[in-house]
Amino acid sequence: MNSLIRVCCISNRVRSLRPDICLQSALEAIESVRSDCPDLIVLPAFALTGAGCGSLSGNSALLDAARDALDELRLATADLPCYVIAGLLLDDWGKPAPVCAVLHSGQLVGFVPAEPGPSSRFDGRYSDRVLPAGAVFSAGGCRFTICSCPPDRLLLHTAELAATGCDLVVCPSCAPLYAGYISEARRTARLVTKALGCAAALCNGGGGDTTSPWLFGGFAGVYECGEELRFAAQKNADCLSPVEAVGADIDLDIIAAQKPGGVYVKPFFSAGLSDGKKGILRRIPQNPFLTCPNRDAYVGELFALQVSALIGRLQNSGIQKMVLGVSGGLDSALALLVAARAADCLGLPREALCAVTMPGFGTTDRTLRNAKALMKELGCSCAEVSIREACTQHFRDIGQDPNSRDVTYENAQARERTQILFDIANQVGGLVIGTGDLSEAALGWCTFGGDQMAGYNVNICLTKSMIRAVVKYVADAGLVVQAAALAYGGAAAKAPGGPVAHILRDILATPVSPELLPAQPGGQIAQKTEEILGSYDLHDFFTYYFVKYGFRPAKLLRYACVAFGPQLEPAFIKEKLELFLRRFFAAQFKRSCSPDAASITEVNLLGQNFTIPSDGDCRALLAELEEMTV
Repeated sequence: MNSLIRVCCISNRVRSLRPDICLQSALEAIESVRSDCPDLIVLPAFALTGAGCGSLSGNSALLDAARDALDELRLATADLPCYVIAGLLLDDWGKPAPVCAVLHSGQLVGFVPAEPGPSSRFDGRYSDRVLPAGAVFSAGGCRFTICSCPPDRLLLHTAELAATGCDLVVCPSCAPLYAGYISEARRTARLVTKALGCAAALCNGGGGDTTSPWLFGGFAGVYECGEELRFAAQKNADCLSPVEAVGADIDLDIIAAQKPGGVYVKPFFSAGLSDGKKGILRRIPQNPFLTCPNRDAYVGELFALQVSALIGRLQNSGIQKMVLGVSGGLDSALALLVAARAADCLGLPREALCAVTMPGFGTTDRTLRNAKALMKELGCSCAEVSIREACTQHFRDIGQDPNSRDVTYENAQARERTQILFDIANQVGGLVIGTGDLSEAALGWCTFGGDQMAGYNVNICLTKSMIRAVVKYVADAGLVVQAAALAYGGAAAKAPGGPVAHILRDILATPVSPELLPAQPGGQIAQKTEEILGSYDLHDFFTYYFVKYGFRPAKLLRYACVAFGPQLEPAFIKEKLELFLRRFFAAQFKRSCSPDAASITEVNLLGQNFTIPSDGDCRALLAELEEMTV
């Protein structure tokens, strides 16, 4: 976890022409974060003078007081082994110059030129220790630069920031506020950090300053590769109070995985990291695949993209019929909904969707009932083909003991179902729609030559939890309705609820299972996937950070312990991580020959996005875990 850099942004209270008040507020704020052991403390532009000095900006008494305040700040932070950045007006041969001072362990590293404030009417040659604009500093391997401009103008500096190759952009500012400005600044920070594959620390000041002709207000935020890690703004009712300290740990491993390569600028000044950090100052969600601000909109877009991909494949291939196996589980339910919606959009009758349920030795009454009901309500061409007799004959043919519930017993059923679907597709001239998802692909929880095969996959970029979210969204929104309502059109066809939604909610409540082993007495599912493999949420977490950022096993374990610590013991998480790595590598041969699919999510295992050798060996990764104690 030594790739974490702790950044703390504080918008201190200021009064123009009163560096003493500005300094006192800054010192109080810094004292409040001392125990967090930050590696970088950022104060706003004009933090020690205020931005509203107007025509008195060049007053020599003010500039002397500002320099004295900076010197006191330097001495007061001498025992902090971190960078401190603070903006002020500097006396430049009798002229005022806006700068950001860079301090470290009681040393004045230098001054970085800052953009003039809204009431400044000057430019000068600057004083001693002036560093070039875009100067690069280093804190424990984190290379950062200072871009003191209004946050909403960061986009204008994208090219020069990219040229520095920095991991972190520090943006001290003092921009006046207007309605919508803070939202625009936050949006810009997300865009810039996403585009550059970097982090950004915004710290806008001016709270407590003059209210004419501008209104100032403090806000601060820390961003990483398009994600807002922390944000806070001054409350309207208490404009004299400083913004709460906004602290966050940026992760250099995540940044390195997202940054375009090939740029390196030697740091002007390098320093180590602070010692004594406790905990981690960043949110690590248990489900990183679904952390977007507007979850409903994102989930709805996922469904729309699935439908669009299938429509495109049908149109381009000239195929007008679809064949789909329906088990009564989540994955096939979503694939069926996607296919039904695609048929509607293409103007095809629902009968163009040939839905087949194929009960086997482990099929329970609940899943069979839901499969048949969903097929009927959606108006598909329905078929029920039992695989029990065919599999029994197959066992006799190959000399398999039907009482041996081994992998042959299970896989024979999956391959028989796939054969039925492809043969029916030949009969009707249809496209076999695959139902497998990303969670199953990562763990190899599919049968090679069985459910691993299809004519086209629609779910393969979605994890199990994403599929659950999309099915719930479709049920709640009534996006795919029963055939009877569709025939009448109008409001009846768009109304949420009804039989389809009721069936989908029961499917959502059904345990995830391949149902390849006979049911328990009473008809209960005997083979519950998450009891065998562990929680899909945990394995999806591993998949996200391993695939997107290339985390090493030790870091995967640490991150997972933070995210799942309240629910799962570290030893259990470690055990499941070892299982994940073994299965992930062992399953690559299945992924290497997967059916066609559209890449509709940022993180997936499609061949154009992620490749490893099918005969790769994970022992080097497992060795690191074996040496760890939890």
